[in-house]
Amino acid sequence: MEARLMDTPEDYKKLGINPDQIEIWEDSRRNRDSSAGNWEWWYFDSILDDGTKAVLQFFTKAGMKNIQKNGDVPSVTIKITTADGKLYEDEALPDKTECTYGTDKCDVHLGECSFVGDFHEYQIFAKGKKGVTADLKLVSCAKPYRPGTAYFDFGNGEFYTWLCSVPQGEVTGTLTFGGKTVHVHGTGYHDHQWGNRFYLHEWNNWLWARQSFGDYSVLTFDFITSKEAGYKRFPILFIQNRDGEIVFENRENVKCVIPEMTPVDPASKKEYPKVICYEFEAEGKKVSYQLEGLETLEARGFKNKPLIGNIIIKKIGMNLSYMRFHGKGTLSFRNGDEMVERSGSLIYEFMYPGDNCKKLMEK
Repeated sequence: MEARLMDTPEDYKKLGINPDQIEIWEDSRRNRDSSAGNWEWWYFDSILDDGTKAVLQFFTKAGMKNIQKNGDVPSVTIKITTADGKLYEDEALPDKTECTYGTDKCDVHLGECSFVGDFHEYQIFAKGKKGVTADLKLVSCAKPYRPGTAYFDFGNGEFYTWLCSVPQGEVTGTLTFGGKTVHVHGTGYHDHQWGNRFYLHEWNNWLWARQSFGDYSVLTFDFITSKEAGYKRFPILFIQNRDGEIVFENRENVKCVIPEMTPVDPASKKEYPKVICYEFEAEGKKVSYQLEGLETLEARGFKNKPLIGNIIIKKIGMNLSYMRFHGKGTLSFRNGDEMVERSGSLIYEFMYPGDNCKKLMEK
């Protein structure tokens, strides 16, 4: 079966999802099955006024080894990158007996760490083993978004999901790292994902990018499935105005040119797109969006894995790698009589477990 986005009336009915409104319960724990292959996470990132970037993730399970286990293996990761590029990284590993998950809203408690909110306002607290701490409030300036039901169906009961809970928000609070606590302010983002198979089996590569310009926010999640799933592409992009109304949405058509690749990354031994030029078209409207990587915030690949991990990954046919960038995004589109042209900084990621990303993206 070729992968598909579940967005038919029958799909909404089967999953118990309101096709006309995203409801608060959708950000609660969705995958109650903790058997092998099942996983879930709540993600947050922010770009702060002083140039600091903070990324937090709350996991029921993380990484191929843990996802293949029966039962939850909860964890929280904290990554703070200062304006001068110094990384402070920490994690919390609470016992699963110390963890609870709400059913009517996002109400996640992993030990003393917590992620609680209702699409409008979130309180996020995370403290790692080494003392790196985030105590933050995220207030949404937009509306939640999901493509269709949020489910991508891979057949045989296998699925992958994406719910964009807060496309754009205001962040306040404190960060503690390097022996000091600082008060912070900036912009933030939160999404929520879950599935029932180790997700890197499903995808050849994906690019995820989100950017706020104040009056407009833009988010793209450009997926290409694995060779096994037929290299099916889901080029999702949406733009919201300051009132949270969608002024452009794309799920199908894209033109892509990659004029520049990076040098070979030492962690993954791969080249990545350094510059990506997109053209999206839907309902007679066109959007141009260009991304340029300026700073590598995170790089993972074979070099970061123990020998046994490399053997397993190669055996199942993956060339695992991942990059998170701080970069520049340039957006251009017409909204009614207004020609909108915006440019600024953003955080984006490139997940790349397969091969030939340039060839597939420019196809």
